[in-house]
Amino acid sequence: MQFTTLLAMIGTGMIIGASFDTYAHIFNRSERHRLIVWIADILFWVVQALYVFYTLLVINNGQVRLYIFFTILCGYAAYQALFQRMYVRLLQKIIHIFVTLYRLIVRMFYYTIILPLRLLYRFFVFLFITTCHVVLLVGKILYKVIYGCTRFLLQPFIWIGRFAWGKTPFRFQATVVRFFRIGKGVFLRIANMFRKKG
Repeated sequence: MQFTTLLAMIGTGMIIGASFDTYAHIFNRSERHRLIVWIADILFWVVQALYVFYTLLVINNGQVRLYIFFTILCGYAAYQALFQRMYVRLLQKIIHIFVTLYRLIVRMFYYTIILPLRLLYRFFVFLFITTCHVVLLVGKILYKVIYGCTRFLLQPFIWIGRFAWGKTPFRFQATVVRFFRIGKGVFLRIANMFRKKG
């Protein structure tokens, strides 16, 4: 049982060493805020302590002996001396592969989804603006054509009306003008009443 515990604790020390190197490479402690680094370090060592206790619980029912800590240190030292360089190189290659895959996925997502959506959005905006300009231009042309045709068709009636108005007596003209002024005054009063109520 003790020999198994010794082997397990040596292995645990080596795993703690590998975990610390993994944590240091992935987390980039030098680029983080001190408070964040402090909290992350505490959480890291709490997780390692729980892992050690779980291993002891499985191996020898959670019995803690002084030699266990020395065997963990021996395992950590063995990792530092024998496996750290090889593991760090392997870890860097794995991180590089994951970063490359992540960038590739981001680029694929951008060029297959984001960029087509942006181009489609710009196309619809351009189409909408162009349609509005065309509609306004056509509306102006139609307005000028209809206005010109209507004026041309009504021009004889306007001439006849002006001629007839000029031949009417001055009293009749004054009466008509007075009637329109009275009607305009009544209309303005009604409009003012509705404005006050509103």
